[in-house]
Amino acid sequence: MVSELKKALILSRKNVSDLTIQLHEKDTQLNEKDDLLQKQEIRLNELKAMYEARIEKLLHLQREKFGRKSERFVDEDQIPLFELDSDQVEIKEEDLEDITRKRPKSKPKQRNLDDLPQRDVIIPISDEDKVCSCGCEKQFVRYETKRLLHFIPAVLEVENQKREVWVCAKGCEQSIVTAPKIPHLLDKCRATESLLSYICVSKILDRQPLYHLEKKIEREHGWCISRQIMARWMILLADKLQPLINLMKDELLDYDVAAIDATGLQVLREPGRASETKSQAYCIRGGPPQKKVTLYEYNAYRQKDYVTDLFEGYSGILSADASSVTSNLPAQIKLSYCHAHARRKFEAIETARRSIKKSKRPKAGLAYIVLKDIYRPLYDIERLATDSGMTPEQRYHLRQTKAKPILNTWKVWLDEHKPLTLNESPIGQAISYALNHWDGFLVYLTDGRIPIDNNATERDIKPFVIARKNFLFSCTQQGADSLAVHFSLIITAKHHDLDPMAYYTQILKRIPFCHSISDYEALLPWNFSLVD
Repeated sequence: MVSELKKALILSRKNVSDLTIQLHEKDTQLNEKDDLLQKQEIRLNELKAMYEARIEKLLHLQREKFGRKSERFVDEDQIPLFELDSDQVEIKEEDLEDITRKRPKSKPKQRNLDDLPQRDVIIPISDEDKVCSCGCEKQFVRYETKRLLHFIPAVLEVENQKREVWVCAKGCEQSIVTAPKIPHLLDKCRATESLLSYICVSKILDRQPLYHLEKKIEREHGWCISRQIMARWMILLADKLQPLINLMKDELLDYDVAAIDATGLQVLREPGRASETKSQAYCIRGGPPQKKVTLYEYNAYRQKDYVTDLFEGYSGILSADASSVTSNLPAQIKLSYCHAHARRKFEAIETARRSIKKSKRPKAGLAYIVLKDIYRPLYDIERLATDSGMTPEQRYHLRQTKAKPILNTWKVWLDEHKPLTLNESPIGQAISYALNHWDGFLVYLTDGRIPIDNNATERDIKPFVIARKNFLFSCTQQGADSLAVHFSLIITAKHHDLDPMAYYTQILKRIPFCHSISDYEALLPWNFSLVD
């Protein structure tokens, strides 16, 4: 009996042991399944984030190709999520009276018809109508006037320069006197300064490729000026105009606030380079308020070294985007990063969200918050300063009291949300971009002359970009360099309210008479008067 109990006890213990082992195995299997589920859930979240990122990228590309490029932000009346001190940050209602009011679209400025040349066309009545039915002759009273704009096509004509030759009537030896030649900038060129100016302005401002201009002149005037000849003229003119570019560059580098932006340019025939290789054309803005300068320069090699050499000896603030080409600048140059570049990263995300059908559209997210509670008030502050005509000192104090608290609050928000977003997602990249360049985004607060963004430089480089879409490339480096020279002078002349065609014609006539630096300085756009 005892032995049977012992056997039963041993058997029960063995069963318990087996059950314990089975339970342990089950627990292990469950843990493995939990780990697998967690990994699958993590992977699912990653794939979901990748999917959303690619959808946003697709919507962004669709917008870039087919959609509107406007960066306008429309408020959805969401409650602000940033806790800002209203005493420090909020702009007074009366200050924003002009800002909050819906701005009418600006209309192009129309000249008064009386300022244009006038030509009268008299439309007489017939001789029969001059006699009244009673037999009495009628008298003239007035004109019924109808004013119409009339177009007179351009005229291509030959200017025969005839120099007088005088001789003594008695036939004295060595008595022949000939009138002196009129100096010409391009001595062997058979085109007047007016025609040369027309070619340059058509290429730069009218964005006409030279082969289009060649066909236009032949069609309208029956005369062929080949594109090769016109290109050669532009290159030779650029060499003669280089002293003006050097003086403009000195003026730009002597002032302590400047800006830079770049775009691509393809040059077909460069030694040691494939024709498909793209180089950079730079737009540099600067100079004091009364001597604003916009320079364009072409560079093919080592972009970082070019920018460093360009600003050698310069000391001050340089507005730019966060490009790697400005990473080697010396310590005396402080970079002010463009807020528009940071804003666009959030704006692209919000635009992609709004492009989704309303039934599927996700709720307003982090990008919307940044646009509404950060960049809208920041740009309202800048608009207030501009509309009020504030001096740089007044703008500086306004930024310190209004804009600085907003940016400080935003920095805290960025630090809090950085760990909560995926680095690969668009919002994660936008937040990382803002944090990685934070010090540069604060530089504009230190001086009222520094713009909040680099949009003015982008506006100046836009004519170059649009023109490049037409002419596509330059054949040689000399052609690219000459293009930069003509863009520099013509765009700078426009900024100083000069008629580019008239300005170019006059300086081409006067440069042959320049013999000193002061002579060239008199031809700079801010010193030049078309009345002279």
